[in-house]
Amino acid sequence: MSIAASSHNSNSVAKEMITVEIILFATLRDKYGRRRLVVECDGTVRNLIENAARKLGQSFLTSVYDIRRDKVREDLIFAINGRNIKDIKDKIELKNSDVIAVFPPVAGG
Repeated sequence: MSIAASSHNSNSVAKEMITVEIILFATLRDKYGRRRLVVECDGTVRNLIENAARKLGQSFLTSVYDIRRDKVREDLIFAINGRNIKDIKDKIELKNSDVIAVFPPVAGG
């Protein structure tokens, strides 16, 4: 049983867990020492990032997610199956086998 499902009491209905692949690029890949990881989540972006942080370390949460605004940090490119999350206007519900690409802020001049 997954951590998320086991935390529910017997009176609540546990949301079905899905498996999503995260691909990290550039400085994120270097910082966390991994290019790819597979994460179970409840289909929400926040839960995906929280569960990835359990594998990569809690700094991943703040590196990728703006907790105060409850959304992915605006300076990142966070793509779901090649589509930037900023271009998705509907409620985002991840599906089993989705691929998430995370690009850090780009610096340059």
